[in-house]
Amino acid sequence: MSDVIDGALSGEESHVFFADNTMQMYLARARDRLDNLIDHNETGASSEGEKVQKFIKATLNEMIHMPAVFDSSCSFNIKHIGSKFVECLQAAGSSKNYDADTMLSCCYRFVVELELKSANGMSQFLNMTWNEVSDLDFLEFPTAATQVRWARNHMSINLLREYINHPHIATLKELPAAIRTSEEAREKSNDEMSKRELRVNALQDKLKGYENAYNFVGLYQGFSKLRGDKAKERDATFYFLILLGLCLLLVPLLKLLGVVAHEVDLIRESLSIAALFALELMIIYFFRITLQNFRSIKAQLLQIDLRMTLCQFINSYVEFASDARKDDKELLNKFEQIIFSGIVSDESVIPSTFDGLEQVAKIVDGFKPR
Repeated sequence: MSDVIDGALSGEESHVFFADNTMQMYLARARDRLDNLIDHNETGASSEGEKVQKFIKATLNEMIHMPAVFDSSCSFNIKHIGSKFVECLQAAGSSKNYDADTMLSCCYRFVVELELKSANGMSQFLNMTWNEVSDLDFLEFPTAATQVRWARNHMSINLLREYINHPHIATLKELPAAIRTSEEAREKSNDEMSKRELRVNALQDKLKGYENAYNFVGLYQGFSKLRGDKAKERDATFYFLILLGLCLLLVPLLKLLGVVAHEVDLIRESLSIAALFALELMIIYFFRITLQNFRSIKAQLLQIDLRMTLCQFINSYVEFASDARKDDKELLNKFEQIIFSGIVSDESVIPSTFDGLEQVAKIVDGFKPR
């Protein structure tokens, strides 16, 4: 026999007692023994005894057909009279004496608890036999009479006491305090979440600012590298300009100082002077080109410096313009044109390669007879 059927039960609400296979066998044997006694009229029962036997048989049938309902609804009596009921069933199913008094008291207590705790209650036939038994005086069943009166008047009180003192009910009593504690914890958690959200938003704003600053730092570095290249080009152009200027002075000095010899022949002397003059014109031409190129590079450096200066405050300017653009969508167009436009070198004023030759041609045309 298992510990459950022997009555060693815990305080849980649902047990495997009636649904146990061994218990079902005991129930079936006791019912069959009772049927056999009734069929052979071996009980010698009176009118009261017949009603009791009818009630016991109906109860055993109910326990056989609905064991799960009895398990879930009769935990109190399973705990207190489970072992006694099993012993009574074993005796009833064997050749021992049939103890109708004990069987009646056990069945009556189980049925009353079933009626109190089951959602649907007992079957109609069991209810009818229960009502018939409840009206008896139990003159032939003195032990059962005491149990029946106790089940009617006091068992419900014991069931209620068991429920009130149940650990689950004790926990339920603490529910309001637990709810208050939970609400306080929730409010505290919400406050902490709000503070953390503010910190996260502040960090997010800072990260956005760092991102924008990093982007403009990269743009500034690009302009700085371009400025370095242009500065080197400006210096090289300036040195070449100085060299051409020295050449302009050197050519006539070569003639004056006699480095280029004076010819006695007038024609040869004229050709020598003409050659020096042509060389001087060519140096002047390249000097003009170099000077214009030098001015163009200085203008480009000025534009780059302007862009680098604008990059230093563009982040604050964009933040200001984001609100101002609500009224004027074209507010930043001029700014963007300055920042992102190409570097202008103004090549239109730089003389072409043959401009000097055209000037020489005009001079030659002036000497021709009209």
